[in-house]
Amino acid sequence: MTKTMTSTILALGFLMSGITATAMAQSTDSANLGSIHGTVLDPSGALIQRAEITVTNADGVSHTLKSDARGAFDVANLAAGSYTISINAAGFTPALEAVAVVTDKVTHEDVTLGISVAQEIEVDAR
Repeated sequence: MTKTMTSTILALGFLMSGITATAMAQSTDSANLGSIHGTVLDPSGALIQRAEITVTNADGVSHTLKSDARGAFDVANLAAGSYTISINAAGFTPALEAVAVVTDKVTHEDVTLGISVAQEIEVDAR
């Protein structure tokens, strides 16, 4: 009976250490996260609503969202590292920004889009 009890205690010890290691790994993963907050503006500083923002990591994984009524956007729970932000809005020139996300920090990235100029060419045949 002592041998069985010892085996059971050892088995429980290994099980508990495995659970602890898994929990520590998960908490380490969540501890390496940061976020990006920004605002999309026009050249005069006015807010641009519903601009399309695409955030892409170094592996090519992307997430697309729209700026809100205040021209703001937030992307949370990003792994620390390098990202590219692509911003598009009707009537404006697209923007592409490089951003570094840092663990436990909010990276602020305000983006000003230029006015898109539509050119019209008139051809007169004589």
